[in-house]
Amino acid sequence: MKTILWVLISLLSFGSLAADPNDQSEVRNIPLYSLDLERKTLYQELDQIPDEDLVILNFTSSDCPPCKEEIPNLLEYSKKWNASYPKRKLHLWIIFVGDDPGSVSELANELGIKQQTSLYFDSLQTSMRILEFPGTPTSMVVQKKKIIFKEYGYTRENWSKMISILENKR
Repeated sequence: MKTILWVLISLLSFGSLAADPNDQSEVRNIPLYSLDLERKTLYQELDQIPDEDLVILNFTSSDCPPCKEEIPNLLEYSKKWNASYPKRKLHLWIIFVGDDPGSVSELANELGIKQQTSLYFDSLQTSMRILEFPGTPTSMVVQKKKIIFKEYGYTRENWSKMISILENKR
């Protein structure tokens, strides 16, 4: 009986030393679909990016008013970054959660974003479950599959935090 108790205590103690699954340093892989209906994965796409480059993953939705406000700012910031710092590129990937290709194309045309960014969609909202975020907009900054910033909601404070982290990476 003492042996069983000792084993249980040891397991519980060891378990408390393990990393919290919500405290991720590496982004988890998710399925993505291009507007051409091609299935891809986040890792597959990130593997094509040079190690020194940064990627903003912006999880958005066509029926999200704050998202429609945030996207033009993301486009402008990434355009300025890439014009000023050609050695370290900033990639902007907009991932539409809960949308279909038609609604993605419609909003992309409305906001003029088709040519300036990579567009993906996640109709089944798989990304929300796997990456554990509550809704849109959610932004992450990733370098070599490592999350260096993650925030839910488009607020002045969240925007300032993300820009500060990006500016420190120049």
